[in-house]
Amino acid sequence: MHTMLRKTLKYFLWLSLNLAVIVSLILFIAVVNYVNKLPPIAELLDDRKRGSVTLLDRKNNVFAWRGNQFGGILKSKGLNRVLHDAIISVEDRTFYSHYGVSIRGILGAIRINLREGRGPFSGHGGSTITQQVAKILCLLQGDTNSQKHCRRSTISRKLLEIPFALALEYAYSKEDILSIYVNRVYLGSGAYGFEAASERYFNKDTSELSLGEAALLAGLLKAPTRYSPINNEELSHARALTVLKIMRDQKWISIEDFDQAAKNLPIIQENNINVIGSYYADWIMQDAPQEITKQSKEDIIIKTYFDPKIQKTVDDTILTFLKTEIMSKSTAQIAVVVMSADGRVRAMSGGRPSEKLPGQFNRAYQAKRQPGSAFKPFVYGAALELGISPNTVVMDEPTTIMFGKNNYKEYSPKNYDNKYLGPVTIEEAFSRSLNTVAVKVGNKIGINRVKTLAKELGIEAEIPNEPSVALGSSEVNLIELTAAYAGILNNGKKTNPKGWRDLTIKETDEVIITEGSEQGFRVFSKLAAQSLKYLMFSSVENGTGKNAAVSEWQIAGKTGTSQSFRDAWFIGFSSNYVIGVWMGNDDNRPLKNVNGGGLPAKIFSRIMEKISLEIVPRKEIAMISPDQFDTLSSYDDAATKFYIQSQDKKIREQTNSSLIGGLIRALLWGD
Repeated sequence: MHTMLRKTLKYFLWLSLNLAVIVSLILFIAVVNYVNKLPPIAELLDDRKRGSVTLLDRKNNVFAWRGNQFGGILKSKGLNRVLHDAIISVEDRTFYSHYGVSIRGILGAIRINLREGRGPFSGHGGSTITQQVAKILCLLQGDTNSQKHCRRSTISRKLLEIPFALALEYAYSKEDILSIYVNRVYLGSGAYGFEAASERYFNKDTSELSLGEAALLAGLLKAPTRYSPINNEELSHARALTVLKIMRDQKWISIEDFDQAAKNLPIIQENNINVIGSYYADWIMQDAPQEITKQSKEDIIIKTYFDPKIQKTVDDTILTFLKTEIMSKSTAQIAVVVMSADGRVRAMSGGRPSEKLPGQFNRAYQAKRQPGSAFKPFVYGAALELGISPNTVVMDEPTTIMFGKNNYKEYSPKNYDNKYLGPVTIEEAFSRSLNTVAVKVGNKIGINRVKTLAKELGIEAEIPNEPSVALGSSEVNLIELTAAYAGILNNGKKTNPKGWRDLTIKETDEVIITEGSEQGFRVFSKLAAQSLKYLMFSSVENGTGKNAAVSEWQIAGKTGTSQSFRDAWFIGFSSNYVIGVWMGNDDNRPLKNVNGGGLPAKIFSRIMEKISLEIVPRKEIAMISPDQFDTLSSYDDAATKFYIQSQDKKIREQTNSSLIGGLIRALLWGD
């Protein structure tokens, strides 16, 4: 019996020794293999594929970030002491004494995971900082499948992690390993490394961090997204307090230090929360040069014209109308663009404020929708350019337009209410938004003239050569239509929407590119533009845009409602601001009881009233009323006369038409 026991024990001892030798040999070979693959430490401190973008508002305050953010390179020897102690205490208190792997830690984590009903490697990892670095470096395997594997907590990955961690400990110093960790660990909100996180959450270098701030950042290591102060400040503070308790219990800080830090946990400023201006930031990332914003490996700073105060007014107004004027089950979206008279975009909403997350569909510039009657200013602008007066009388009556090759197609526009007023002036036809008159005018002067004016004012969408164009059958986006109206406000000069001022390399403050300050070219005459502004003013004072009026302010604009009520628009301006408002459903379902003169006009009015409160003195819109028009020359100066003549020549070349402007005017009302 004893002999058999001794024999069995001897056998298992022999087997264990042999297995230990084999495992040790395999482990040795794996470690040597990894050691030979490890690059110089400098190559591992910064893994950026491209740089981040920091966006500043008009007063140079940060309002948004885009891309993964990396800070300056940190060296562990120069690390802020309280930050160093917080990291070590909460992540790996035996960091300076182990050789890369803590068997005790792994076994403890497995026990906790099993006790809590998870898999042995799901949840608590028990990893040392060195093992975490091994995971960050993904065993130096760069293919996509390996990267996915590195993010999973599997037995195979854990086993591979061990020799790699040992290799790291052999090849590099503890300071080097910690340096890799503090520069590359993910800390939420697109921030990689503690320098980037410190800047992201506190707008300061790590050298300036307080004990409480250091504890908050160290607390993010457990679950960066969950404990992010941006996502949940209360949960973030609870985690920071836990870190402070650990530091106190491990004697990293005194009881007095703990008490003071616990009473003064850091508060994230509102402008750090990356919600205000998210739609605006997304637009800037598309509008600015792509080779810089999307391809540069440098961290870029973009200075913009964004105004957080105006943006808040826009957001609050939209939310108010969603709560009070729109049915709770409605899926209708609201987009708004606010720009100053010079085209500088101050605020933008691309949808419901509750959906303002980076990368969300931005209806202000991505959605192409039919503008309806909001397109009519281009029709009447082209007619006024030819010398037509706002006093000219036109017949509002059922009309059929023949068009196409050999006039084989018919188009019969109808007024909104299916009523016809007979003889009306151009002013009345515009203010009442009479469809038949707009189509007749567009057809008589030539759709090509309308298209040319719209294109040169900034409408980029394809415009078909059909009479329905006069009623906005082509598709546009909100920002280009708003900018085109700004061109009308600026007396016929093209006004491009401007969002950014300059782009700068963050580390060197080198200005890469600055927005051009060139004056927009004249698209149509000052006389025609000022006459058109009066028509738009009359539309608000006496016509379909009454709801857009603002007390004690001159407001000009135009309503728009597309076919079957799928889109509702109001675009208008004071002397200082141009505001575009759109409503609609993403799936093109008709709106219920909404047209351009209703909610969009009311939203416009509310926003314009609030953002104009501080403007003193109030400047009137430069416009020409009909009673002035007939006493003025058709041409206000030689340059304008030359421009009109050149436009006529250009359009004749495009259409191969021999008609001249005088003949068109003679025939225009010859029904």
